[in-house]
Amino acid sequence: MVEDPKPGELNEFFDLPDSPAWWAPAPIDAEREQYRVALVARLGGEQGLQQRALLQRQNAVHAAMVGKPMQREAENTGRVLDGSAGQPGPANCLEWRLFQRQAHRYPMIEHPTELGAYILRGHGRLRVYLSGGDSVGGRLRHEVSDRVVADVANGFEPVAHLHNHPFMFDRKPGDRLYTTEDSKNDIGGALAPSLTDVQAYRNMRERFGLKGAWLTNGLDSIHYTSEDFDRLSAWD
Repeated sequence: MVEDPKPGELNEFFDLPDSPAWWAPAPIDAEREQYRVALVARLGGEQGLQQRALLQRQNAVHAAMVGKPMQREAENTGRVLDGSAGQPGPANCLEWRLFQRQAHRYPMIEHPTELGAYILRGHGRLRVYLSGGDSVGGRLRHEVSDRVVADVANGFEPVAHLHNHPFMFDRKPGDRLYTTEDSKNDIGGALAPSLTDVQAYRNMRERFGLKGAWLTNGLDSIHYTSEDFDRLSAWD
């Protein structure tokens, strides 16, 4: 239980046998293909779904916020675009299963939401602390992170913190997606961490030695190392 839960908030724990299958690229099964086809239709073609195109689109939105704090978000999309941070690739099976679990609660295209998960390995086991709710964004609960700290003390490696960047279509200022006039053309799906994300990653690295951060949109992912946390920007 957590204090003052957000609407739909659910915090779950999974302890599973570790296996190479979790880390392999996720196959395009029927559900994943249906999701991909729906996105292609909304984006006007395959090219619009390419991660580089999504990053370029988001970078342009942020760069246009001249003189406003959110303009700085273009710093991180820029670093991912120039290859100085992050390793892109297809979502792996673990990422897809966690994304799928959240999508079964809230359909990602019609009702975008975010999940967050701590992923740990050790003693032949895979441990996942998964949190999600009926919102974009979420709280990093100490009730969850305290258990992560305890696991690390018991020999588990904090492999990554995972969260998704959903696609957000038909945005209107003041909606449930925290849309403003400046951000209404940001359709999401781009996998550069926000300045707030990077600050959180640095704090996790200091507290329990976080090794990496993963961002996914259910199809593609970008993995960041703990060294990348210093190449990327955070709020000063």
